[in-house]
Amino acid sequence: MGQLGLGKLGSEDTEIRFKPTLLELFNPNGLKLKVVDVALGLEHTLALVNGGRVYAWGSNLYGQLGLDEDPETTPFSSVPQALDVGGELVKNVSAAAGHSAALTFTGGVFMWGANQEGQLGLGGCTEPDGRGFDPCLNSVQKPTKILRTADGSFMPQIKLVACGGHVAGGTEKALEGGHTIAVSQSNEVWGWGDNFHGQVGKPQQYTKIANHTEVFTPNKYDDVTGRYYNREVMPVSAGFLIIEKAMYPPPPAAVAYPPPAVEGEEGANDTAAVITEAPPPPPPSPSAASMALEVVALKAGSHHSIALVRTGEMFAWGDNFHGQLGLGYISSQREPDRFEKTQEYRAPEMIDRPTRLKHFDFYTTKTSTVRQGNETRFIETSERVTGRIQSEVDARITQIDAGNFQTIALSSKGNVYTWGTNALGQQGTCDCGACMANYDAAGTCPDIQAPPAPPSPDAPVIAGITYEVAPFVPSIEKYEWNDECECNCAGAGTCNFTPQIENTNAINAGRCVGFNENTKCECTPPYLDMTGVITAMDTPMTFALGAKTNFTFVTVAAGGAMFAISEAECPTDNNGNECSGNIGACTADTAEALKTCDCPDGKAGIFCEHSCPRGTEDDVIAVRGDHNIIKFPDSRYSEAVDGLMQDMICSGHGICDDKGDCDCDDYWYGDRCQYMCPWDNEKRHCSDNGLCVYDPSVQEFPYCKCNAYYTEHPNQFLADQALAECQEQQIQIQDNGWCSYYDATVGFAECFEAGMCGVCEDKEGGAHRTRSIMLTLTLLCVLSVVSWS
Repeated sequence: MGQLGLGKLGSEDTEIRFKPTLLELFNPNGLKLKVVDVALGLEHTLALVNGGRVYAWGSNLYGQLGLDEDPETTPFSSVPQALDVGGELVKNVSAAAGHSAALTFTGGVFMWGANQEGQLGLGGCTEPDGRGFDPCLNSVQKPTKILRTADGSFMPQIKLVACGGHVAGGTEKALEGGHTIAVSQSNEVWGWGDNFHGQVGKPQQYTKIANHTEVFTPNKYDDVTGRYYNREVMPVSAGFLIIEKAMYPPPPAAVAYPPPAVEGEEGANDTAAVITEAPPPPPPSPSAASMALEVVALKAGSHHSIALVRTGEMFAWGDNFHGQLGLGYISSQREPDRFEKTQEYRAPEMIDRPTRLKHFDFYTTKTSTVRQGNETRFIETSERVTGRIQSEVDARITQIDAGNFQTIALSSKGNVYTWGTNALGQQGTCDCGACMANYDAAGTCPDIQAPPAPPSPDAPVIAGITYEVAPFVPSIEKYEWNDECECNCAGAGTCNFTPQIENTNAINAGRCVGFNENTKCECTPPYLDMTGVITAMDTPMTFALGAKTNFTFVTVAAGGAMFAISEAECPTDNNGNECSGNIGACTADTAEALKTCDCPDGKAGIFCEHSCPRGTEDDVIAVRGDHNIIKFPDSRYSEAVDGLMQDMICSGHGICDDKGDCDCDDYWYGDRCQYMCPWDNEKRHCSDNGLCVYDPSVQEFPYCKCNAYYTEHPNQFLADQALAECQEQQIQIQDNGWCSYYDATVGFAECFEAGMCGVCEDKEGGAHRTRSIMLTLTLLCVLSVVSWS
């Protein structure tokens, strides 16, 4: 569909590319433009260039290119097209499967593309929620500004915007859902579009489906389309992100809905009623708004949303069927009903409002002193720390992104965390991943009761009066039990520990913490060896590759797959080690120059990844023994005279190239340059009478191919040349018309027929013959008989 943007005016290009291909954008005057932001939809691309102009290319099936052209006549464009975004300058762009968004420098939001779920937020519906094929849900072909919110107020100035949505499988590529989320300059979260999974962030209203059931639904039914829906066609507020004040463990949540009627009781046969949660709280007071956390990143997946605040906390909401919200549990239903049936105590399946991820929370203990009379008392208090990663020495999350059904995050120390589905390896592991210390893992722990509350020393005791003791709620940090319990680390209990025989350090146990239903297992070092496969991860997991290597990552992204970019001062090997761990190899000619690896002796490659071959003791023995010492007593190789070989790079007779291969000197061969061409007493290779040949398929060692001349060649000119050579070099001509050098101890025939030519040291000694030669000169005929013996 041209989503690569490689077409030219008058020539569309829809060819698939299997390697990165450079795309450059130019203005009408031919000036190259600098791209500052890019957004990818399913089959379309948006690019924002310096100066606030937006370019679009790819599929235009739903008008998502914003060209203000009918998709029937312009179904796609492989040529980048400049857009008119209301005459305003754009700051950021975002795209989902079928719709697009642009955020201007003035805080305005422009939307265009698919709108079947109201994801453009433009409203204008005549029927409630756009039901019954209301034209307000038609696609929009040009960027259109959102002016008002659902409550009728003017749209606030926005600083962040993100588009989400999904595409059903198959060749039709039908849109499934579609939502948009935004954050105002005052850090209030807004959302519009599909809210089927709570991804817009507006609290749901539940309807009992039928009498005599315990099933409720937050969705509505459209009699005309015959489909359930749950949408917001104009922006609605999801509130401010504020860290909750409740301490662990929280008290049991109050039941916010009446129990279902029982047959025979009053009200059992009444018509199904709408059951709602407690009325939503009033808008935050100015003081509450002033406590709102500063949102610095906002991302939308297929059906879920996630936000990151300045202090490192993450908030997520929407679909949790694959654990992509990272809350520590997986919703067991794609369309959660009213009841809370998850594995964690009283955790709602429908996460329809921003909910903070608590995976990285930890406690610190502070000791203070108070004076009581003449005594000093020490008081220990526990304080919860949020937004920091204890295992990374208080690092924090700095980047986030949401894929289809998975999420990724990056810490300030360059470590990557992933969670959500692993159906196609999105977690970066095909096994159990990285099982880190203190990993909150599913497991089997004994049901531990909380200890009794100590009596209050200040409570007055009056005889005859019965006092009601307030229920005691222990601190999860203060009350820890070191009892061992089975521990499945990592993730949602999908991997199991397999004990290793004779390995007493790896034990299938961790420590039990909590009490009653909240008892859980925390894995402790040494890391447990797990077997199995992670199908879904319900809490942030350390990226396996990052845990096993020394890579430092600087950017992450998510779509159908996960992406991470590493950064280093110098090139790194496959384990993330700069210059393959060669200390001091990372250098630069100047302070401004790009650093490269100056590999130490014996190392080669862009990041010194190759080790150059070195000669061995066996190589020396072989080259010393590969000589006819009886015939050539002075030809034996001597390291003292002819050069060291053992432990030398390329056996001392070559240089190591950038790929770690030896480029051997003349007359030396082999992967280590360990094979030498035969030489004579004067150490002339092939006695200077032939060429050295190295063909391992013929012989392990190099051999000589002696100079030879054929005096009976059918071409008289060539025959005369051969004869002249034989005559000049005084080489005996054999009966077959050849003259050549050979090894007389073996014989000419063995050299000629089998290639056993020695060092090409001999040219006489075989049978001989007499040959007549006629030379014709002007006015002179001379018969010359020349014989060789």
